[in-house]
Amino acid sequence: MALEDELSCPVCTELFRDPVLLSCGHSFCRQCINDHWTSSRSRNCPVCRQVSQQQPVSNLSLRNTCESYLREQNTRKERDGGQECQIHGEKIELFCQTDEQAICATCKKHEHKWHKTLSLQQAVRQRKEKLKAALRPAEKSLWSLQNGAAQDAKISNYNQSQVQQTERRIREEFKKIHRFLKKEEESRIAALNEEEKEKRGKMEKKTKGKIRSLSDRLREVEEGMKDDDVTFLQNYNDIMNRAKYTLPDAEMNSELHIDVSKHLGNLKYQLWEKMKDICPYYPVILNPNAAPPDVSVSDDLTSVTSSRLHRQDKPKALPLYRKRMVLGSVGYGDGVHTWEIEVGNSRHWTLGVCFGSEGKSIMQPLTPENGFWGIRRDGYLYHFLNTPLIFKLETNPLVVRVRLEDGFDLKGGWWRNVRFYDASNDCPFASITGVPAGKELFPFVIPEEPSVPLRVIPAKITLTVEPFEPVEPKLSFTTRHRVLIVICFCVIMVILVILSFNIDDKEHDKESI
Repeated sequence: MALEDELSCPVCTELFRDPVLLSCGHSFCRQCINDHWTSSRSRNCPVCRQVSQQQPVSNLSLRNTCESYLREQNTRKERDGGQECQIHGEKIELFCQTDEQAICATCKKHEHKWHKTLSLQQAVRQRKEKLKAALRPAEKSLWSLQNGAAQDAKISNYNQSQVQQTERRIREEFKKIHRFLKKEEESRIAALNEEEKEKRGKMEKKTKGKIRSLSDRLREVEEGMKDDDVTFLQNYNDIMNRAKYTLPDAEMNSELHIDVSKHLGNLKYQLWEKMKDICPYYPVILNPNAAPPDVSVSDDLTSVTSSRLHRQDKPKALPLYRKRMVLGSVGYGDGVHTWEIEVGNSRHWTLGVCFGSEGKSIMQPLTPENGFWGIRRDGYLYHFLNTPLIFKLETNPLVVRVRLEDGFDLKGGWWRNVRFYDASNDCPFASITGVPAGKELFPFVIPEEPSVPLRVIPAKITLTVEPFEPVEPKLSFTTRHRVLIVICFCVIMVILVILSFNIDDKEHDKESI
């Protein structure tokens, strides 16, 4: 009974039914632990009282053990009860491997004479061992899930690392924008205060002039009043005019006010235009999830470097890469698309377009049959991925411009072509035609020279303001061609009059004859 006690649930004290395992290590029947948690309103273990934060998982090993124990008990009871062959009435002691059937000795002599047989106990032991072996992968998977060693856990940990790295980068980028906006705000407020200071100085200077003028007149009037009586009376009118004189009111001159429009006019647009310098636009954004471990992708996802000593502070990417290829994160459909890659002094690199990496082998050749079109530089020689053609250039480009555009063949079918230019002089040096249309093509780069990066060049952005053109009202056909209609009507009337005169002349001639 000791084994049966070990295989019994601590709650119901019966043999486990659908056993589950808690985080504390104790096992219970699924229904028993659910009923206990419902009645106690807490998720503690009935044995050790430890609270279980996670949902219980099925204890497959314990369930299989209980089922094996039940089968052994039933087999023992049947054996003790003397299970007999239904045909011959003898005790079943053999197992026919050919027919997978339990038989008696008489069955062995007749129906299963030439079949391979084993003793019943030996057959049971062999099959139990096979079942245990078959359960080992499931038990291993269960252990991996419980201990965080499964692939799902690795993906979850990798995603958490990506979130941390991406969040850090987002905060850094927004700090740059905040610093730019703060600097612009302070600069514009300083300009506003400077203008106010300048206008205040002009007003103070003008006020001082008025004060000086009025003070001089008051002094002249007071001095005139101190003259002798005769002189005072002789100069009275002149003194009175001086006393009555007042300065004219200040004119409302706009030059004396703050130029508000200069500081607020198109403020957001001007800031947006200035932000082009700190907010470049990259036509190609690289996908770090498909980069191999020995290729380092920059934080802004615009450059790659081949190096076996990749940074250890970055999360380790999952094995989705193909050789050292790094793809763009967005594919291009129909139309014209252009981007530039700075290759610098690197003498080993590959550029081009492809159909993407889903469902393709990591080590498959980069050929058009596999969906790859591009060129590769190997020292002073250049190779096409789609042909064995090799060529050399007099001047090797430092920046390669890639242009993807639509075309059509002589049979009327649509296709696309990829052209490669030296960006310094816009001179094409390689062209690939016949690229299938109707499917997105992803840019790709392969850095093959250690420590020499391949970098996406930001596109030049030009902001233009279109002048306002008033929309003319649509006029009806009669209104637009009124004069022409009148002229045509007059011509028709003249023709009719001439025809009528001709008819009258002919009738008159007939009558005279």
